[in-house]
Amino acid sequence: MMMYIGGKRIHYSRKGFGKPILFIHGWGGTLNSLKEVSSFFEPSSDVILLDLPGFGESELPDPGWGSYDYAHLVVLFLKQLGINNIVYFGHSFGGSLGIIISALHPFLISKLILCNSAYKRTDKKSNTASSFKRFFYSIPVLNSFGPFIRKIGYHLFFRNSDLCKFPKLESNFKKIMTEDLTPLLKKIKTKTLILWGEEDRQTPVPLAHELKEKIINSKLHIFPNQKHNLPLSNPLLITHVIKEFIES
Repeated sequence: MMMYIGGKRIHYSRKGFGKPILFIHGWGGTLNSLKEVSSFFEPSSDVILLDLPGFGESELPDPGWGSYDYAHLVVLFLKQLGINNIVYFGHSFGGSLGIIISALHPFLISKLILCNSAYKRTDKKSNTASSFKRFFYSIPVLNSFGPFIRKIGYHLFFRNSDLCKFPKLESNFKKIMTEDLTPLLKKIKTKTLILWGEEDRQTPVPLAHELKEKIINSKLHIFPNQKHNLPLSNPLLITHVIKEFIES
């Protein structure tokens, strides 16, 4: 299904009946990323998924968009559907948006589930990429060819980075990488479940413990031998924990 929100075409799906549960994918994902884990809830819930702008079948965001702009779109999406008091599941970047919405629009979310969720950046690869960029820009003759040199450099040394995978979202990604949502955590009063893969290298486990410490009404469940893509690689593993949390 398609919906226009703020003039942008947004692709979403909605199945089942009952209490609404919104599943929001991570950076680089689509609504299909969370279809398997969300399917377990369709028999008893109103299951909603969407493609965030720039991914799947949704239109690109504006170049200046950061996390707060993405979160605002999700808020408008829920208002346009006419629903609130939802259960919110956010994976990685989707969790960032859940943090913002829970802190600034608490009436929209009754229960929050954060899965390997990014809220501040500690990625060494990103820091290395920034150092690489500063090095090239410090050389006058190369500085005049900045965008061209940068593109070559990223593809040579950071082939798997999000900057290479999603070049049309480069300005958005760069803005998001500078955002620290930590100050919002103390504002969250929503009952929160934190799910984490013990072997996550993109959002390491210490971040999960910080979430647990700073979100007052929260509980943490760490899954051994699991990585960042926990809800994609092993959706059944987290399903019973989510169901227990929703029903509590």
